[in-house]
Amino acid sequence: MADRSAIQLIDEEKEFHQSALQYFQQCIGNRDVGLDYHVISVFGSQSSGKSTLLNVLFNTNFDTMDAQVKRQQTTKGIWLAHTKQVNTTIEIDNDRPDIFVLDVEGSDGSERGEDQDFERKAALFAIAVSEVLIVNMWEQQIGLYQGNNMALLKTVFEVNLSLFGKNDNDHKVLLLFVIRDHVGVTPLSSLSDSVTRELEKIWTELSKPAGCEGSSLYDYFDLKFVGLAHKLLQEDKFTQDVKKLGDSFVMKGTENYYFKPQYHHRLPLDGWTMYAENCWDQIERNKDLDLPTQQILVARFKTEEISNEALEEFISKYDESIAPLKGNLGSLTSQLVKLKEECLTKYDEQASRYARNVYMEKREALNTNLNSHISGTINEFLESLMEKLWDDLKLEVSSRDKATTSFVESVAAGKSKIEKEFNESMETFKKLGLLISNEEITCKFSDDIEERIKQLRDAELKAKIGRIKKNLVPELKDHVIHLLSHPSKKVWDDIMNDFESTIKDNISAYQVEKDKYDFKIGLSESENAKIYKNIRILAWRTLDTTVHDYLKIDTIVSILRDRFEDVFRYDAEGSPRLWKTEEEIDGTFRVAKEHALEVFEVLSLAVTSDNVEIIPDVPMAEEESGEDNEIYRDNEGVFHSRRFAHILTELQKENVLDQFRRQINITVLDSKRSIITTRTHIPPWIYVLLAVLGWNEFVAVIRNPLFVTLTLILGATFFVIHKFGLWGPVVNVVQSAVGETRTAIKDKLRQFVVEDHEVKESFEMKDFSKNEQKEK
Repeated sequence: MADRSAIQLIDEEKEFHQSALQYFQQCIGNRDVGLDYHVISVFGSQSSGKSTLLNVLFNTNFDTMDAQVKRQQTTKGIWLAHTKQVNTTIEIDNDRPDIFVLDVEGSDGSERGEDQDFERKAALFAIAVSEVLIVNMWEQQIGLYQGNNMALLKTVFEVNLSLFGKNDNDHKVLLLFVIRDHVGVTPLSSLSDSVTRELEKIWTELSKPAGCEGSSLYDYFDLKFVGLAHKLLQEDKFTQDVKKLGDSFVMKGTENYYFKPQYHHRLPLDGWTMYAENCWDQIERNKDLDLPTQQILVARFKTEEISNEALEEFISKYDESIAPLKGNLGSLTSQLVKLKEECLTKYDEQASRYARNVYMEKREALNTNLNSHISGTINEFLESLMEKLWDDLKLEVSSRDKATTSFVESVAAGKSKIEKEFNESMETFKKLGLLISNEEITCKFSDDIEERIKQLRDAELKAKIGRIKKNLVPELKDHVIHLLSHPSKKVWDDIMNDFESTIKDNISAYQVEKDKYDFKIGLSESENAKIYKNIRILAWRTLDTTVHDYLKIDTIVSILRDRFEDVFRYDAEGSPRLWKTEEEIDGTFRVAKEHALEVFEVLSLAVTSDNVEIIPDVPMAEEESGEDNEIYRDNEGVFHSRRFAHILTELQKENVLDQFRRQINITVLDSKRSIITTRTHIPPWIYVLLAVLGWNEFVAVIRNPLFVTLTLILGATFFVIHKFGLWGPVVNVVQSAVGETRTAIKDKLRQFVVEDHEVKESFEMKDFSKNEQKEK
């Protein structure tokens, strides 16, 4: 069904209807029209039956003139209607296009007199936006210059060329001349030839702009001619002719089909509305079509004078009446409205007698000046309001129950609350006409709120990072130092595994996916990734500092010495070694030294067990300057590498080895001296003295079979132990037995002392109780 209602697209004051797009959407509903729509305009003299023709042809409902009452202007401005019901000779139920019909105010009307500005602009606009321009004329007007609007068409052609002359896309407009009251005396072909010759002559006489000198009428327009019978005298034939005309608007694929592709502007429906508005703006701003008269100039001068007087009186009253009310929204808005209305009323009383367009133009300028003056007060009030609302938001966020309400939820709720209150206050000013545009204030408020929320977010993030750092840094240091102080060949594998697990443990509460984190303060994915990267940078710097501060020359020498002594001084079971021969010392020395130096290269260069250098996966320097790979020289003239994995230089490694060799050599010499001392501390004459003094005991042992047997057994045992080098295990067993015996004796003595002490205390308590009874 067609929407028979119409809207005034451009009113008689030359204002474009701002709700045109909404009207189009109302007409098409939820359908996706795309490019399947068409625009038709009608142009012709006033009271020539244009609206009547459109109503019959397209089933529209434009206002028409009642000739029996009075011949006068009916259509004012440009009206727009929508239809899908074209009056045709055939029935077409489906695939009817959406057609938008423009009914243009008639030309040469007595109401506008000699003011031809609007009719020229309207005709030019109709050509600029339509696919088909219906030129409505009477048969008897053909051959006339003014009567058939040829003068107006000439002007429109010239301006059309100057404004829209660059026809780069082969777009054309169909000029459909509908000849009314064609009774058939003069053939239609003859009438069309006459009109065509006139148009071609007009075109050759045009003052064409640069680049269009060689252009032809047919580069921009196609011409079609249709005759219609007299509406009153031949009503049936008129209706039949209109239906035949309607066939050409719906019968796609035929030669006479009017909606050809080259006529369409190739714009979606909402794009056409924007195009139409821009065309009207361009046409309206063309100074050649709107030269002000002396009357307009006088009106401008007087309205300007009245406006200035009203504005001065407004300013004189403003400060003293507004200052006391700046903190109260209701009182402030009431007073502002009162002052503004008084100013505009004074202007209206005096300026409304002049030309309406000038009067309204100056009134709008005055209104703008008033709003500009008032805006300072409004901004001051809104800034004060925003500070109060911001304090409320901070209090709400800081006092939230962190167990049940997250930071993001608290900020979002607080933000929504203050935005609502702020917008309500701003809407109050706007509804009262005190605030024309709130876009700038809204943008400023939004930017300010976002900036302040960012400050809150930064503070919350700083607190979270602080907590993470407080746990992460000490854990990393303790774990790394522990692993480095007891190194193995895979110490760097262990360090890196511990490094990653420590980071993961400290930020596991924020992990949402693998390598993806959300720190729950309302940040984007990229911002969360950046924070995670910064945490890794902190961890790597901590690792770098800990490793390089700990693995100094003296520390590495100490680690190597400890590893050496663990093997050299203690056996596999952890018992101290008792040296018997130098060969045993030398063999153990070689094993212990090799064991110690196993980790020397590991402590000099940080590489994994696969011999891959450890390289941080984040930049270690403050800025990406390439310094990580540079060599620098310290105060002592020693060169160092900035790379994480490079711990010792070649010179430092030699220094470590020298110190290590000196210390282990001293240990070996001490061990060998202990053997020499053990062998040489008993003089030989002592053995002779023992033999002389112990001869009687020896004879007594030999004579006693029991003693002889025990002596042989002890001798054989001594031989076996000495032969097979079992003195170490024997000593260990003896020491263990002695130790256990001493422990058992100590326990018995301690138990005896404790029991004796308890007995004494019991006797003392009895004596004390007896004494108390005696005293009583």
